[in-house]
Amino acid sequence: MGQPSGAGDPGRLSPQLLRELGVYGGAQGIWVDTERTRGIDGAGGITVSLLHTGRHYSDELSADGVLYHYPRTGRPPGRDRSEVEATKVAGRLRLPVFVVTPGRTSSSRNVHKGWIEGWDDEAELFLVTFAEDPPARPPSDAGESPFVLESEITRSRRSVVARPNQQRFKFAVLKLYGPICAVCDFPVTDLLQAAHLRGKAEGGSDDPRNGLVLCALHHLAYDRGLFAIEPTSLELRALPAGPDPAALRLSRRSLQHLPKKPHLEALQYAWSSWRAL
Repeated sequence: MGQPSGAGDPGRLSPQLLRELGVYGGAQGIWVDTERTRGIDGAGGITVSLLHTGRHYSDELSADGVLYHYPRTGRPPGRDRSEVEATKVAGRLRLPVFVVTPGRTSSSRNVHKGWIEGWDDEAELFLVTFAEDPPARPPSDAGESPFVLESEITRSRRSVVARPNQQRFKFAVLKLYGPICAVCDFPVTDLLQAAHLRGKAEGGSDDPRNGLVLCALHHLAYDRGLFAIEPTSLELRALPAGPDPAALRLSRRSLQHLPKKPHLEALQYAWSSWRAL
């Protein structure tokens, strides 16, 4: 977002100034300016800004975007639904939204120019990316594009600690497989993570077919090599010298139940790496 005239440091904008500019609705999470946007393309209102306080889901906010959860409030359910729909309208019309986050002090706010890149009604998430221009529309299905296991960008910059596109990767993985742990059926989206089969440290790409939905416990167990996935049968195998599947709480014995499966090339890479441990 361009800096408002006379606003000073964009990391020190006051809530009062943002309200005066019409980009902030106060403490509410989704600000729909019904008065100014009603009737545009037949909409009952369009989302103007999203408030991310940082108190919840702080790991889903980064320099290039945010995974924004659908509102879950005690208000009448129609209010939450209308805000979700107003945010989808902003995405369909490719209109920018302001993403307001905590500033450097308790009385200041940061403002990012964001775009509603996608949404997932099952996981109840919006993917919002920060950029001056709207992002290119992604393919409707990961299977439409050729699979790439190793990213050219990652391969050339392995020493870089930052993980661009982290939110986009998680969103795509949840969208592909569904918001449920692939190995234990844990269904709470707030505690689900997107695991890379070929890790970022090994040059793995952010293609969702190089990923899997795991709960926090099983993501940690997988990254530590306590279990792996046999590529052909899709059976889960525990580390021979480690805890067995029962101790690991692996209620699934394979990935055959998944409607969509990880790419064979990613599974083969991960299996070979695990067997070399």
